[in-house]
Amino acid sequence: MAQHVKSFNKLHTDSPDEFKRITGISKESFESLYNKVDDHIISQKNCKPITKRGRKPSKLSLHDCILITLYYLRHYPTFKNLGNIFNISESYCQKIYTRYARIIAQVKTLPNCKELINNPPETLIIDVSEQPIECPVKHQKSYYSGKKKTYN
Repeated sequence: MAQHVKSFNKLHTDSPDEFKRITGISKESFESLYNKVDDHIISQKNCKPITKRGRKPSKLSLHDCILITLYYLRHYPTFKNLGNIFNISESYCQKIYTRYARIIAQVKTLPNCKELINNPPETLIIDVSEQPIECPVKHQKSYYSGKKKTYN
């Protein structure tokens, strides 16, 4: 059975350690990120006012949308499980994550290549997990390399 995460309003009143365990960042960093995302969304609405027509208002607050994105990035559940945790559908959960991950990447300033060369990081973590790729059922000959073994 899935564990239910509290909404942001309830989670915000918990201890700072509990908040950091769930989101991966402190409450102050979360509020800073919230303000940047909110400013970005407002500026996008002002630049393109016609894009908001025909869109239903979200059932979740902006705090909760950012919380979903950070929870996914912290724990990497499937969208089905994440939807169950936040009591929303799998597709809506994926839609929220995709939108807000893109916005967070735009508002957070990340160092470019020149800065990384001049000031190399002390620690570097690389995710190198491998996933098997399914072969197509039809027209397999064009994808077949001649090897019969699978390597793990």
